[in-house]
Amino acid sequence: MSWTGIESWAREKAPKLYAALLPPASEADIAAAEETLGFPLPADLVTWWRQFGGIAETYTHWPIVPPHWQPHGLDDALRLRTQMIEAISGIAFATPDEEKDFEATALRAPAGTPCVDLWLPAWLPVAGDGAGYELFVDLRAGARHGCVMEWGKYSGADGEPVWPNVTAMLDETLRALGGSREEHRLVFEHNYFFWE
Repeated sequence: MSWTGIESWAREKAPKLYAALLPPASEADIAAAEETLGFPLPADLVTWWRQFGGIAETYTHWPIVPPHWQPHGLDDALRLRTQMIEAISGIAFATPDEEKDFEATALRAPAGTPCVDLWLPAWLPVAGDGAGYELFVDLRAGARHGCVMEWGKYSGADGEPVWPNVTAMLDETLRALGGSREEHRLVFEHNYFFWE
């Protein structure tokens, strides 16, 4: 998995970020998460979270995944999922029953299907921009189970998957960090970096 290469890059190029990396999730943590979620986690997501536990609070946004995404560990993913469900519920529907019916229909749709009116319980955040936009893994069933989609603060999840899975996201990130992606250029300022 590309995370080991990304971690090696951070050790060499971004020591403050490397120092803020948290310990990975345990087998018990992952099993408890699957029980809480009620959905199986994709194998590549489990593999990643067995290596990466998130980033400690440093008052700095670390956009490892271009162009501006800071990855979440398992604990932050579960916390943010609950936060997003609660924040968006009750906005777009006239009654709770109408919202429940919509959610049930959306959950039956295959993974990768756009949905703009609710944050679905089958969506698990994996990275954020710090301003209300999230990348999430879609845990719904279907051929694209485990795909990575984007939630826009104003548009919901109105587009197609950004990556087919977490592995593809991390592979592209590692290539970009190595300078082999022309559309992403890494800029360092003091102890911080960003993409342009």
